Amino acid sequence: MKKIIMWTFILGLFGCNNSKSQSNKIQLEKIEEMFSNMKSNGVNTDTTMLWGYFFTSNKKDKFDQVTNELKNKGFDFVEIFQAEDKSFWLHLERKEVHNAKSLYSLDEELYSIADKYKITYDGFDVGNVNKDKPIDRDTYVVPEEFKALDYQKDDFPCLLIGNIAFDKFPHKKEFCYFIKVTTSYKKDEKVMLPTEGELDELDKFEYFIENNLNQNKIKNYYVFRDTHKGIRNFHIITSDKIGATEILNRIKNSGKQRLFDFEILKDENWKLYDEFRKKMPKE
Repeated sequence: MKKIIMWTFILGLFGCNNSKSQSNKIQLEKIEEMFSNMKSNGVNTDTTMLWGYFFTSNKKDKFDQVTNELKNKGFDFVEIFQAEDKSFWLHLERKEVHNAKSLYSLDEELYSIADKYKITYDGFDVGNVNKDKPIDRDTYVVPEEFKALDYQKDDFPCLLIGNIAFDKFPHKKEFCYFIKVTTSYKKDEKVMLPTEGELDELDKFEYFIENNLNQNKIKNYYVFRDTHKGIRNFHIITSDKIGATEILNRIKNSGKQRLFDFEILKDENWKLYDEFRKKMPKE
């Protein structure tokens, strides 16, 4: 069915678990997590979408009453179907805008209606109001799926961390300039990794670089970094080499930040990212 195709993205992406009993209600925290994941994946949750709601029972004799009651609240009937386990399902839908709290409040109302008719409210899904299309999303929004690896290099530990969500980033040709920023740090002489206080300073420095690029409207994404033998390298991608060069030179020459060097490499095939991914353990 087209409807299933439309909802496959959202269900697979956010892993929304429908409850199987009234005693196992969907908690507000889970709904908040779902909305957070939607936003981090570029979905505008403040727009009207098609929300589906599901009830289940071992009999379908109460479904007409439930449907009639909810039709008065603007819900539309979609279908009644029987699952492989012989249970019956009622599917209703409504075009509306939700946030986590409003959806949780509606769920509470639907649980009460299910209790009234001695059936089970089993949860929701969501899709585009146009059933032939997937949910609209801003493909320039990159989720945060950071992975870390600790391995030995030249007999010393090397820490590698990066965002593997770029595996599915569709704008690699546009964002083909890799900014490599290099800075030295105060290290523990035994393992050659940053001291505890220096770790905080390195994080602040990375944020400072990103924030300055953003404030100057230089679109950029943090990709990965490595920390090894007194040196921290971190890589940021941008589509604006000239603008990024100007900002980074300004910061470097100001003398107000820690000492660092940088270079900007054009890498249309994202070979630098591929090298990073090859080092990370497979999922």
